Amino acid sequence: MSSTAPIPTPPTPPTPPTQVPGDELRCTDADRDRVIDVLKSAYADGRLDQAEFDLRFDLTMKSKTYAALEPITRDLVAQPAPSPAKPARDLLPPPTTEERLLGALAQATTLVPIVVGPAILYYTVGKRSEFVKHHAAGALNLQLTLLAVTIVTFGLGGALYGIAWVLAAAFAVVALAGAPLRQPWVLPIFGRGGPYEKKRD
Repeated sequence: MSSTAPIPTPPTPPTPPTQVPGDELRCTDADRDRVIDVLKSAYADGRLDQAEFDLRFDLTMKSKTYAALEPITRDLVAQPAPSPAKPARDLLPPPTTEERLLGALAQATTLVPIVVGPAILYYTVGKRSEFVKHHAAGALNLQLTLLAVTIVTFGLGGALYGIAWVLAAAFAVVALAGAPLRQPWVLPIFGRGGPYEKKRD
């Protein structure tokens, strides 16, 4: 009477981890073939000599992960150029009608050169609107610059106020149009207004 020995059950392979970093994932034969195609093309173009091709071919065949494959063709495959970062001002939404009106109001206060009006807008509405803050800062800077010139020239600079009134009207129109405004010739006591600080391209 013969007896058959029980067939041993093979051990259950361990469950692979559910999350593996992308570069550490195992590559496939198809992935290696794509790398070899790049190497062949580079060799045909003269970018690799025979020794370099053989070395990289050997490395490709021995690669187990994407992290090992990536450096093999890093200097052979054109990488997309990073897009230039947009200035902060270009990321802001366009000013609303209310913001434009308040920006124009801040600029128009130069017609009556009292810093209270633009200062109130700068410290209140300016906290939630970069556009209003920008124009209020411009109006404050202009008025304080005129005041400083008038003091330094013992009152003679007061003649500039006539020009300032014309500028104030023009600046108010610019604000109504929803555009920022550069005033490089005034004292930047309150800055230029956050994201609008730099020169527009």
